[in-house]
Amino acid sequence: MGRSTAISRWRSSLRYALPLLVIGLLAAGCGMIPPEPKTETAKDVFGLYYVVFAMAVAVFVGVEGFIIYAIVRYRRRDDRLPDQLHGNNLIEIVWTAIPTLIVLVLFVLSVVTLSKVEARVPAGQAGVTIEVTGFQWQWQFHYLDDDADPANDYTVVGSPASPPAMVVPVGETIHLDLTSSDVIHSFYVPHFLIKRDVFPPQPGKDSNNLEFVVSDPGTYSGQCAEFCGDLHARMTFTVEAMERADYETWLANAKSGATPAPSGQPSGPTLDLSAQDIAFDTHALTAPADTPFQIHFTNQDGAFHNVSIFDANNNKVFTGATIQGPAAETTYPIPALPAGQYTFICDIHPVPDMTGTLTVE
Repeated sequence: MGRSTAISRWRSSLRYALPLLVIGLLAAGCGMIPPEPKTETAKDVFGLYYVVFAMAVAVFVGVEGFIIYAIVRYRRRDDRLPDQLHGNNLIEIVWTAIPTLIVLVLFVLSVVTLSKVEARVPAGQAGVTIEVTGFQWQWQFHYLDDDADPANDYTVVGSPASPPAMVVPVGETIHLDLTSSDVIHSFYVPHFLIKRDVFPPQPGKDSNNLEFVVSDPGTYSGQCAEFCGDLHARMTFTVEAMERADYETWLANAKSGATPAPSGQPSGPTLDLSAQDIAFDTHALTAPADTPFQIHFTNQDGAFHNVSIFDANNNKVFTGATIQGPAAETTYPIPALPAGQYTFICDIHPVPDMTGTLTVE
């Protein structure tokens, strides 16, 4: 093969390879940029990320640069062997010292950042303490009050069809106690640049926890980041951060509306329904038309369940409170419904085994 032919092929290869290399680097860089940090510790993680990214780019450019230089400078022009060199102490010292220095710098920066992420305020000094329970397939947020009366606490339970919102004040330490009622889940908010695994209770081991300080008001999406079953993709939630005064108003309103006032003695017939092994014991119920009635619901599972009712147009006409078993019971007062076919379903587990037909006649 002649020299001119080899050069022509080399130039042709570069003409296609270089644009592809540039496009690949740009695509990788854009896809690897993390979300804008919205907590104090997230900003530290964000800074560490860019240090690591910058060093990785420097190493990539340096290594690829030397490879391209060697290809161009020492490309074969004939069949003669090039000069054989055996060892170079200076080069060996340099290529050993540079990676060592990079590892040491990254180690120190990582330890400093990790110490900030794992730092905890003294017990009782967090601005808000929330017990977070993950379950298949949603979240429960239980706000602990400053006093010892559980009646003053507030709890919100989500469902795959209606994800919950965790409302927190900005500029204050938020302490989360994380537990699971079934399998392993993972609490993850991308803008916080951190996630925590959520484990079932284990003897002699404390629940996992997480502390953060949200820096900017706003609504931030969260999700379970550990595959946990059929509806894992719908195990989402939001974090709504607001000023302390707005948070106090929200919490007061939420508490006042958390438990409806008693509406007198239950009236109308009572229908029995229970759940066990993520399935209703019956998939057909019958109730009288234009007459209030009740559903006595028993949850035999350790998971969360509830009962909601939809009409023929898929409009929700009743939503029952969520309860966690085993052996938990509640009675849902159902308002009078016109005659027709309805669907009752568990919002938490909207699977065929937890769906049935309510005939009102």
